[in-house]
Amino acid sequence: MNIFVNQKSIGKNKRVKTIPLEYKDVPANVYDLIENTVRIMVGDFYKRANMKESPLSEEQIRDLSEIGRVSFGIIYNDKMPDVNKAIETAVLAYRDGLVEIFVNDEIIEVESKEVTPTDEELKNCRINLKENDTITFIRLTMLAGRMW
Repeated sequence: MNIFVNQKSIGKNKRVKTIPLEYKDVPANVYDLIENTVRIMVGDFYKRANMKESPLSEEQIRDLSEIGRVSFGIIYNDKMPDVNKAIETAVLAYRDGLVEIFVNDEIIEVESKEVTPTDEELKNCRINLKENDTITFIRLTMLAGRMW
């Protein structure tokens, strides 16, 4: 199933571009959506890590030069991410309210008896994804400052 994910690009203009992701199974609930998305993204990271070098387009060079660092996407750190730990971290971030998920501009709300939903409640929160739907993951940032 082909689903599009909105991804913020780097650089000054901070455009949001839509990238296609191929899901082998249709995610039926919030937990499956997070798990499958993390698996796809970690798999893409593994592929990029195994590449020796990747040429950049003019647009990528321009965007990277705006933030002050142009590189070829080579990953110098030999430590590869653990997909299970990455899934656990992503689910925890969602449970703690640090991430919101939108499907076609509608927020997914998980009904919970507690402040943070359990994994079981995430698995019981059904979503109805169709071919070519658009998903947006928004990481919320806490702002700190003085009140006076």
